[in-house]
Amino acid sequence: MKQEFLKDIAGTIRLTVYQDNRPVIPSSATITLKKPDGSTLQASASATINSTTGELTYSLTTTHTATLDLNYKASWAYVVSGTTYYQDQLFDIVRSILSIPIIDDDIYNELDALRKTNFQATGTATSAAAGTLLDTARRKEEDSFWKGGIIEILSGIGEKQKRDITGFTQSTSTVSVYPDWATTPDTTSTYRIVKSLSNKIQQAFKKIETSIYNHGNRAALIIESSQIEIPLIYLTVHMICLDLMSETDDKWHTMAKEYMDKYEKSFAAMKLDYDEDESGAISEDEKQQSKNAFWFGRS
Repeated sequence: MKQEFLKDIAGTIRLTVYQDNRPVIPSSATITLKKPDGSTLQASASATINSTTGELTYSLTTTHTATLDLNYKASWAYVVSGTTYYQDQLFDIVRSILSIPIIDDDIYNELDALRKTNFQATGTATSAAAGTLLDTARRKEEDSFWKGGIIEILSGIGEKQKRDITGFTQSTSTVSVYPDWATTPDTTSTYRIVKSLSNKIQQAFKKIETSIYNHGNRAALIIESSQIEIPLIYLTVHMICLDLMSETDDKWHTMAKEYMDKYEKSFAAMKLDYDEDESGAISEDEKQQSKNAFWFGRS
């Protein structure tokens, strides 16, 4: 999805460029901003370059975000090894921006059966250090499988500690954690490890964002992230079940179909408002009974 910025609010537009699947670090960069009609919003100006990640950034002021509309254009020019490259990027100025309103626990609470899959496991530490825990007997998943998840010590030394997982290395069966353990676990320590579902949540979120955007008049839409909470849970569960199915009509395939039906019904029932006249208030004509009660042409 395109980057979005709130009307009359300053923000930062960002771009990372890649070569051979790796980010490159330009030696210099500029940006020019164009309005949707092609006229100049900002003449060529220097962009900031992160010397570690290569990310290009430019600070938008309230002057840049003064008018609701879609398809503003940022034209970047950046220099790598003495050669200048160019890349265009579209962005929108909108009334409201969606963010992800759910966490892993919302998905596990919705479908408890996921706790019995390989998204969650238990074991006993074979060793540990300040910022790691090893289980050479049971942890054989691929690299980074548990990254972003949670590990909790259930019993033994370090009991009741819970830490974020920052990495997992298959070759050494090592779980890296943050922050460091207050009490380092040992071979008496049993643990529960829970895989993060953030990637699936983000994929489902992008699908919902796209569906809303494609319905038209996105710039004037008034929407809170809480409005997509239930549809997002249902769509995420649907996508996870599709991954778990091994054959047509097995239990995961059946659940995937059920959750797609739940998602479609909950998404269709959403009520959305539009500040189409940019008055800052929603008139009766701008209130919508349901998402399917309208269809605006794309702005």
